[in-house]
Amino acid sequence: MIVIKVWCCLPSDQSEEDLNRLHRAIVKAVVSVSDLCIKDENDMVCLFPSGLIKYGLGQEIIVEVSGLPDIPQKNIIVRQTLARRVGQDVSALYTETRIELSVRGFNSSDGFWTSAKLEDQKT
Repeated sequence: MIVIKVWCCLPSDQSEEDLNRLHRAIVKAVVSVSDLCIKDENDMVCLFPSGLIKYGLGQEIIVEVSGLPDIPQKNIIVRQTLARRVGQDVSALYTETRIELSVRGFNSSDGFWTSAKLEDQKT
């Protein structure tokens, strides 16, 4: 599953509506990369971890995208396209802020575990 983390550098005056707008922009950008075969927000997790420091909020936004599926012979192009689209959409909402975005693929050799799906537990 694709995981997107928007790290603790968001401006301190963000409303719930602002965060929802940012979430929708990120989902739209990810879904627009057709090679990923992502249909909607249910195919990804978008996290907004809070920071413990107030200094510098709103000056930089760090976005990390991880867990991309392996797409042979397209990985570099897909990652660059995804980085550009998500970065541009976040930047459009925060025009005075420096945005930094990184994209990493999924590597099962790093270790991986998941619980059974809820539907599997009912049977």
